[in-house]
This record gives sequence, structure tokens and C-alpha cells, in this order.
Amino acid sequence: MTMKITGADVRPMPGLTPTGASREKTADAPAREADSAAREYQVSNSARKMADLEARALKSSGIDEAKVEALRLAIERGEYHIDSKTIADQLLRLDWQIGKASGRIG
Repeated sequence: MTMKITGADVRPMPGLTPTGASREKTADAPAREADSAAREYQVSNSARKMADLEARALKSSGIDEAKVEALRLAIERGEYHIDSKTIADQLLRLDWQIGKASGRIG
């Protein structure tokens, strides 16, 4: 089945009110406006928590400064030891996962 689109449907849709200069005021318009102004909206606790988390995330640099400082001090004191075998194993595992995801490895 094919369908040819020739343009926008400009017929008015039921339930929609035109906007702009052509909008006509009806007798019940003030009542509708008063009704909408009197409505109360409540924000749930989870929405407040999400807004708080979003604000905190936007302020954050994404770097755990305390952890960076602890690592810097451990390196300065010679207390930070690197396990090269663990790093090599993790790099090989990552390479295998990338190869698997890309189809390079069957």
C-alpha cells in the first residue's frame, strides 16, 4: 500500500481552540481562566529528591577529590603499590570484550 502526502490537513480538530489574533473569547472564558488559576499542584517527594540530585550532579565536577588526595598522599609516602599483573589481566579482558562486541572475535 502506498500513500501520497500532498500537504497539511488544515481542517479544525474538535476540542482544540485556535490561538493568536483569531482566537475568539467566549462567555465562559473567564470562568475557565479562574478555574485553572485556582488549581493546586503537588510535587511528590521522589520528584523533589530527583530535582535535588540533578542540581547536585550539575554542581559536581565528577571527580572524587577526597579519593584523589588520598591516592596522592599514598604515592608520596611510597605506600601505593601497582599490581601490574592485575592491570594486564583487566586490559586483556577489556580487549576481549571490545572484540566480542565489535564482531572481531566470534
